[in-house]
Amino acid sequence: MAPDSNTGTELSARGRRSPKETTTLDQADDFGCEGFCEDCDRIHSLPVGQARFYAENLMREFECIQRLDYLANPTEAQPRLSFHRLFPRGRGHMFGVLECQNQQGERVVLRAFSSLHDGIREVEGWVPPLLSAENFFGTVLPAQKVILELTEEIKAEPLGSNSYQDLLLERKAVSQELLQTMQALYRFHNFRGEARGLKDAFLGSGRIPGGVGECCAPKLLNHAVLHKLKPLGIAEFYWGGVSASGKRRSGQFYSACASRCEPVLGFMLCGLDHVE
Repeated sequence: MAPDSNTGTELSARGRRSPKETTTLDQADDFGCEGFCEDCDRIHSLPVGQARFYAENLMREFECIQRLDYLANPTEAQPRLSFHRLFPRGRGHMFGVLECQNQQGERVVLRAFSSLHDGIREVEGWVPPLLSAENFFGTVLPAQKVILELTEEIKAEPLGSNSYQDLLLERKAVSQELLQTMQALYRFHNFRGEARGLKDAFLGSGRIPGGVGECCAPKLLNHAVLHKLKPLGIAEFYWGGVSASGKRRSGQFYSACASRCEPVLGFMLCGLDHVE
């Protein structure tokens, strides 16, 4: 019998495994997410469980209300949170559901969205991002604005001129400084009570891609750890128009991505086997 409660609130492993293509849950129904843990020298995984049931309920909600702020009255809903505004050019987005159990044995269902455009980071009823609003608006956003301003200045300069080259170097320096700052600001938590920055939590070779920590699975697991919830299952799905690559379609389930999620999931899932 299906549950009836719903509380909204490149695995490259340094040469051990190579990144795999994103698979749907129909192809890999035995796990919702996984990652290699260097500390334990093994792969930690979390099954789909009943999370798929809750995710299907969420899709039906999407079909009905067509917006993210499901807790708001229709007359008070924010236009910027409507799917019409959130999915420009007919594109879509990834969403995730994490089925948990709290310390009283009650079922708790968390929902998350991967990073959205237009500065949308926190919506009531959805888990918050790993990067706090204070750090994002106080540190990251001002630097991003500087980068955009430099980009506009570069466009106005003659190609190859001294001023053009100087502005390129200045933008590169600001970008590199911002990347290092962001890597230091992100904190990933696991079920052993440990916390690490991005550089230490990310298990992969080569350059760390942008956007790590902004996908659904890391957000959901981090929130579960901080609120002493035991994850039971996870399901992620794509919603909206066909993705830019054409590989993802609305209403289809997909496992956590190999390039940004799996390299941190090994650390984040560590200790879950021992949570009571």
